[in-house]
Amino acid sequence: MFDANHDGVIDFNEYLLAVAATSQGDLDDRLEVAFDICDTSDDGQIDRKELAVMISAAYDLRGETDRKGDNDPKKRAAEIISRIDVGGDKKLNKYEFIAGCKNDPVLRRLLAPNT
Repeated sequence: MFDANHDGVIDFNEYLLAVAATSQGDLDDRLEVAFDICDTSDDGQIDRKELAVMISAAYDLRGETDRKGDNDPKKRAAEIISRIDVGGDKKLNKYEFIAGCKNDPVLRRLLAPNT
């Protein structure tokens, strides 16, 4: 269920995303953890590829199997970044990510379902 890349193993990032998404606690703290997990390049920003991986993991977490059309993780990641990227650099910094998640009910439900 938490195996985002379907390799038969739950790796550390998949485990952390599952814990962050399902844990109770302050929404900002949970979204900050989700950002840090998603920022695999460790550059303080999330690009489209990193966000698509997170969306795929979130779909797995929720049991979402429809990943075609608007639900395609790459397409959804591009749409999300274009909508909430305040800086216009086609990446999300931590502030943009947290503010975007909090202000978008669909994104918040996807990445922090217990809020």
